[in-house]
Amino acid sequence: MKTAIFKRVMSLLAVVLVVSMLLAMVGCGKKPEPDTSKPTLPGDVSTDVSNDESDRSDVSGDDTTTTEGDVSGESTDSSDVSGETTDASDVSGGSTTADKTTGKTDGKTTGKTSGKTDATATTGKTSGKPGPIVTQKTTKSTTSTNAPTKTTLDEQDKDNVLAQVPEKLKNQKIKMLIWWEKGLEDDVKAKTFKDETGITVTYETAEMSKYQTRLSSMVMASNSPALAAIINEWYPQPITRKLMQPISATGWDYTEDIYATAMMDQFSYKGQYYGIALKGSTMSTFMVMFYNKKILQQKGVTKTPSDLWKEGNWNWETCLDICRKTTDNSKGETGVTCTYINYWMLSAGQDFVLSDKEGLKNNIKNEKLVDAWYFAWDMIYTHKVVDTSFTSSAPFYAGKSAMYGTGSFAMQADPLRTSYVPQNMEPGSWGVVPFPSPKGMDPVAACQGTVWGFPTGKKNSGDTLQAAMWYLRYFLDDAAYASPDYYPTDECWKVMDWMWDQKIQSFNSIGVLTYGGEYTAASIQYTLIDEASSKDKLKSNLDSWYSVLDANINKIVNEL
Repeated sequence: MKTAIFKRVMSLLAVVLVVSMLLAMVGCGKKPEPDTSKPTLPGDVSTDVSNDESDRSDVSGDDTTTTEGDVSGESTDSSDVSGETTDASDVSGGSTTADKTTGKTDGKTTGKTSGKTDATATTGKTSGKPGPIVTQKTTKSTTSTNAPTKTTLDEQDKDNVLAQVPEKLKNQKIKMLIWWEKGLEDDVKAKTFKDETGITVTYETAEMSKYQTRLSSMVMASNSPALAAIINEWYPQPITRKLMQPISATGWDYTEDIYATAMMDQFSYKGQYYGIALKGSTMSTFMVMFYNKKILQQKGVTKTPSDLWKEGNWNWETCLDICRKTTDNSKGETGVTCTYINYWMLSAGQDFVLSDKEGLKNNIKNEKLVDAWYFAWDMIYTHKVVDTSFTSSAPFYAGKSAMYGTGSFAMQADPLRTSYVPQNMEPGSWGVVPFPSPKGMDPVAACQGTVWGFPTGKKNSGDTLQAAMWYLRYFLDDAAYASPDYYPTDECWKVMDWMWDQKIQSFNSIGVLTYGGEYTAASIQYTLIDEASSKDKLKSNLDSWYSVLDANINKIVNEL
């Protein structure tokens, strides 16, 4: 669809949204014990992320709703194109999920941001509000109508994905399993796709905390949806439990630059991709650092984080230097407040568990990971430059913290999300940069990621699989949101665009840690930065979790 058409559509939708809003106003060395009572800690994406993002859970509770694209924005019940679904026992392993992003999580933000978890920003909870939003620059793709033969899209018409959908796929019906309430943007996309291709798209919504259970039951009942997501806190269970098939089954070529292979790598298993991501999509939440220009100026900081970033000198050390200059504990002023403390670990390219060609790898004893937690400890307790109330945005908005580390969803110019940083500060008073990485190493884009793929099942093959791939390509690569106007400043756009081209580290160890339901995403982190502990015990505290992760990794692998 052409950008001009989308602009007119979105202008109309903006009016609808305004009307809708007006109407709405009327222990060291020992195996850690299961953690079920520890207080919420920044980084626990299995818990409420408070005022920093919208609730991403489905408002319908346990019910699932199947709806077909409708530009009216209202959820209309329709028959399930693939048959009735049957509830089955949860085969997800009891993993703890979060209200996604990012963003997804906003979107695992998850809004569509990944909608994902700080994990990504989310969508409105009432009918008629837009669903998660994705952004992407449209480029050419390579695909096939009959795998494994590959067909390259017409280079002269590379900006119109819809025009490239094979005629033979007309009348195919596909279903997409989502965790947000279907919104106007989803309706417009499904309707446009059907008008242009003849392929019918329906959405089925499952509460996020029950998303994996729903997917499992649908697969077991031979009623798989054509499209489903894997967000960071679920990985790798949908794969090891054979709920998702390798994307190689589509026969598509995913080597083009538009595909975010750095993100897809995070969700691979033993050399196989199980989901795709497109650069620019807000389905994943990246970690960024906002800063207050006035505070930095008042404290005599001559180079802003943006200045340092542009000259290639934005790192942990320069960040700490700014924090020291802007901290005055006697006045309750700190250099930075952070949503999640694990940002330091991720920005060093580390996670408690990593995936490589051999499978899952227990990484908790990695020296770089240990150093990252030492640095986080020093920031909080040695240098005392981090706000320890862990109330996230509040100190920043109140002018008590010079910088604010949070998710990229906060950069978006969405009028429905009033907690976003740009809408809580005066224009021109703030700036934003990627979250810093250690000095001397290549930058790493820390994130809470999301990919989309294809559930297993006989129905999800052949032309149905091809139709699903075409819709996913269109869904994640919609030219309507490929404009910098989606962000309040050019700097936001440049930051987001830059992060997609860096090495990416998603917080994917959550699914391993929470496997079996004994632990939460905050369990390890609580033992590491608990003030009642000490820096001297940090390494031994990390080591104490090695056997727990090893046991969970073995459980997951044995299910194969």
